[in-house]
Amino acid sequence: VIMFSRLLNKVPLISNRTKILISSALLLFALLLCIINPDSFSSKLCLFAMFMSFLGDIALNIMPLNKRPHSLLYSGAFFFMISHLIYASAYDYMIHLAGKEYSNPGAYTAYGIMVLVLLISIICIYIKSNSLKTSMILVFILYFLIISINFITIYSYSWNFKALSFIGATSFLISDYIIGIENIFKIKNDTLRKLVWIFYPVGQIMILVCR
Repeated sequence: VIMFSRLLNKVPLISNRTKILISSALLLFALLLCIINPDSFSSKLCLFAMFMSFLGDIALNIMPLNKRPHSLLYSGAFFFMISHLIYASAYDYMIHLAGKEYSNPGAYTAYGIMVLVLLISIICIYIKSNSLKTSMILVFILYFLIISINFITIYSYSWNFKALSFIGATSFLISDYIIGIENIFKIKNDTLRKLVWIFYPVGQIMILVCR
């Protein structure tokens, strides 16, 4: 833990402009994969999902955090929800195209993880319930349900095809959860900011590649 903390301290905070550039690079990467596999419908879906993530990144990073209105936060959440649903559609399509079962030990593992995450979230929301807006709680619940669909679907696919995409789903979930903690509980922490932009690109790349 101490070594990880020291290593993280050497990682610089990146600017909003750099975040958008990273997101742009991820979008170009998704486009390249689509060009390499022109007959792959799932590649086209994943490209569209990455485009939605790109729009979400723009909404969340076009303005400094302390000046960003709630409308941009909700817009970013909307784009990422669409992204998760499209990723889930792509992986579900591949599962059924191969005639595989959706319900398997991978999916059951994902269900268990999301139940644990939900319980932790409920406890945190209960503790801070007096200072939280109802709209923020509702958005969090909706977002949680949608990312659960994607998370479980990718875990199911990974089990069926012995793929590493579950690592991407886990990384994406971690980055999403950190963002949720930051915005719902108004926590400003450099370590959390760094972790988001470590786990988020890794998550996107793994989801795009490991199919």
